[in-house]
Amino acid sequence: MNIFLIGYRGTGKSEVGRGLARMLKRPWLDLDEELTHRLGTTLQAYVGRWGWPAFRTEEKSLLQEVCRRSGWVVSTGGGVVLDADNVTAMRDCGRVIWLQAPAGTIQKRLAADPRTRDLRPPLSAASDPAAEIQDMLGRRLTLYRQAAHWQIDTEGLSAEQVCRRITQWLTP
Repeated sequence: MNIFLIGYRGTGKSEVGRGLARMLKRPWLDLDEELTHRLGTTLQAYVGRWGWPAFRTEEKSLLQEVCRRSGWVVSTGGGVVLDADNVTAMRDCGRVIWLQAPAGTIQKRLAADPRTRDLRPPLSAASDPAAEIQDMLGRRLTLYRQAAHWQIDTEGLSAEQVCRRITQWLTP
């Protein structure tokens, strides 16, 4: 069984995934980092050249590959839930955990992360990051909710605290 972390950008999927894998003594994979490696360029550059549909095709292919493995902790990209096949694949081969945070917290986290520019290409034509977050988060909330087996609000929690809560939930 794999463990998939889903949620909007800046909710802690990468940091929590790394810590959770360490706690559970499992291998960890960050889909966006792996795609950057495989594509040989930043996500910003790839999306700028080929567009979001091409990126989503690459993401789907990698996710299908991951679903043929077992025992992994996987930090997904925020838009992985946009494809119903991705959701079905994750739910069929593991547990899906939705990491949540309020829009204001997400905006602060993204602004503070120096990797944002290269790892997080704009999702819309909005020039205001707050407007983009509100809009995209609103569009995706139902998708995250439907995909998740369990959800956790990361607001005010350290990555280690989130990891501990997840391990408690996973332990019957």
